[in-house]
Amino acid sequence: MRKTALVTGASSGIGRGTSIRLAAEGWHILAHGRNEGALKETLRLVEEAGGSGDSFSAEMGNMEDVAALANWATSYDRLDALVHCAAKFTYGTVSTERFDDWDRSIDQVLRATMRLTAHVLPAIEKSQGAYVYICGPTSWLGWKNHAVHCALRHAQAGFAKALFEDVREQGVRVTLVHPGFVNTPSVNDSKKDRSLMIQLSDISEMIATAISLPNTTCVTELTLRPQRSPYL
Repeated sequence: MRKTALVTGASSGIGRGTSIRLAAEGWHILAHGRNEGALKETLRLVEEAGGSGDSFSAEMGNMEDVAALANWATSYDRLDALVHCAAKFTYGTVSTERFDDWDRSIDQVLRATMRLTAHVLPAIEKSQGAYVYICGPTSWLGWKNHAVHCALRHAQAGFAKALFEDVREQGVRVTLVHPGFVNTPSVNDSKKDRSLMIQLSDISEMIATAISLPNTTCVTELTLRPQRSPYL
């Protein structure tokens, strides 16, 4: 029976790269995203790589959508991994004018992470599977004009670290991945050399390794930085 992974944010970037990498090992990919056309392209690439897949469109900021996504993913015979790449980025100064944006960010980044994790936990425990959360340096640093984003990433990292302590005896692994500049369409490449960024194949290889190790070990955190500075 093929191993199955739910990959959020699979319509592009790290989510798509990870889907393709796991497909090369024969995984069945449950691809989540909002752009159905882009998800179809991901599934085409998954099949081309040797895997199989299905897709589901859901808004991470809508908790009913999150529950529906989880119900869909857990309706399959098995669920071996959740690779959570989807997230909202928020930028700006602290201001009362940004309350609505903050609330949307709390829903899409933190509340969605926690609820999706809880919804699929019984299935992940059954398979003694793995969680992978794409986080980043804002989970331990404070950046100017990133107060809310940093707060949410700090909270997401704290949640994942505590989750590992809760589920490790059930054989469930939890990995935080902290990438530097990754060559994705969403990265601002002004005054940067994309060839010197972390490539999708690099980070996807590390994610695949983390969830494919023997069940006697867990990579709890991975920090990836470009070997050479991509700044021009």
